Amino acid sequence: MTFDLKQEWSAAEVSALLASVEDDRSWRLEVTADGIVQLNDLTMVPDAAHEDALHCCFEVWDQGTDFVGAGAASDKNLCKTLERRLRENYPALQGAKTLSAL
Repeated sequence: MTFDLKQEWSAAEVSALLASVEDDRSWRLEVTADGIVQLNDLTMVPDAAHEDALHCCFEVWDQGTDFVGAGAASDKNLCKTLERRLRENYPALQGAKTLSAL
C-alpha cells in the first residue's frame, strides 16, 4: 500500500499503511521524490541509487518495535505524529533527510 502526499490524505492513510504489513522484519517509511509514501522492507539493504532518489525517510523501525502492524495502526498518537512529520517535511524538508518518528 502507498499514498500520495500531493492528494488529500490524513492520519487514516498513515494508519492503513502501517496496518498493511506485519512487525516481522525491519521496515522504513519512505517518501519518494514525487511524494509517494511507502513502507520499504529492509530485509535487503537498499542501494545508493534508491537512497539518493528518496525525498526523505524515517529511521529504521526494527522488528518487534511496534512501529508497524495492527498495534501501530491503532495507535492514534503515533499516526498523528507521523502525519504531522510528513506534512512538515513535504514538499520542503525542514532538516535532515532522515526523520524521527518520536
